[in-house]
Amino acid sequence: MDEYLEDLLEIEEIAEWEEMINRQRRQRKKRIDPLLYYSEKEFQQRYRLSKELFTELLERIEPQLPNSLDQRGQRISPCNQFLVTLRYMATGNFQLTLGDCSDMAQSSVSRCLKDVCAAVATLAQEFIKFPTPQDENKMMMEFSQIAGMPGVIGCVDGTHIPIKSPGGPNAELYRCRKIFFSINVMVVCDASLRFTNVIVNWPGSAHDSRIFSSSRLAQSLESGMYRGFLLGDSGYPCRPYIMTPFLAPNTHKQRHYNVAHIRTRNLIERAIGLLKKRFAVLSIPVRTKLNNTKNIIIACAVLHNCAITNRIPLQDEENLELDPGEPDVGIIERADNIQGAQRRAHIVDSFFFSLSRLCIYFLLIRFKVVQGTPGSGNLHFNNKSIILLLALLKNHFKF
Repeated sequence: MDEYLEDLLEIEEIAEWEEMINRQRRQRKKRIDPLLYYSEKEFQQRYRLSKELFTELLERIEPQLPNSLDQRGQRISPCNQFLVTLRYMATGNFQLTLGDCSDMAQSSVSRCLKDVCAAVATLAQEFIKFPTPQDENKMMMEFSQIAGMPGVIGCVDGTHIPIKSPGGPNAELYRCRKIFFSINVMVVCDASLRFTNVIVNWPGSAHDSRIFSSSRLAQSLESGMYRGFLLGDSGYPCRPYIMTPFLAPNTHKQRHYNVAHIRTRNLIERAIGLLKKRFAVLSIPVRTKLNNTKNIIIACAVLHNCAITNRIPLQDEENLELDPGEPDVGIIERADNIQGAQRRAHIVDSFFFSLSRLCIYFLLIRFKVVQGTPGSGNLHFNNKSIILLLALLKNHFKF
């Protein structure tokens, strides 16, 4: 009998030990508060936003965030939901890895990404806005200061965001010409590298020109609401509202136009490169459902604009890799229209000059025989010797 009692006591003692061990396992780890733990620079490196901007945006999206629970049934605060989402955008790490670092289950991380990105995407109407016709003069001035290209109100391009196969009968529509699955995102930027238009609804197989032609922005430009135009690469048709480079320039004026076009349109390549460097999740296959992936892209564009507006620096921004497109030139020659070609020719004749004429103009200014601005129609000659000088220069430069 005593032996049985000893066995029972031993079993009870073992049970008590097991209960104590399980209780210790259930004890919640104390999470650090990144807003207090990290310096401003360290916080920006990890979450791509400043502490002040993070707090402002959190106040905006907090009412839209549901009460999420972690694997222990504990509530995940809106702050932690936002933090884990920003960390995912900045790194593109697996959700399981982020969950281990944030003391969350993978399923909890997935819910946070879905809810936060959907909430941030609702801010797109406020932070991603194309300029109104009343603002286009300011936009033209900002773009003209880059390379002297007049009339520009935006630069347009497409970029492929890699995704996992969406599955289903239409999965192959998302396979781009580079063989991987993607969403072909059309973006327009201003002179400060902010996005003014973002379209995320097209599969990777769609051509850039088709996406643009089907957009509301193209309809607004075609209706004549704007005097200015966009700059696009040779993957777009030349229209009165979108100027493209000459495929085979054969005059100094056309080459000068192409140089100014390339330098100005380089802004959109820089903007896309900056977006993907700031949010690395867009550079690797996004492993979420298609609708969630679209919200992630829009949310990254919104946060990119916020960072640009608040001048939040990005590490190694000087070594930024551009995102040059690969236009399908074969479509262009069939798609250009007469009005687009005429407007481009007018721009070239009015604002761009051959090298010989520029040399003559600066010589005339130097010797004070002419006053005014080339292409402005207000040149004033004040010396009859100009005739002889022009004859000599014409013979020398062969223009």
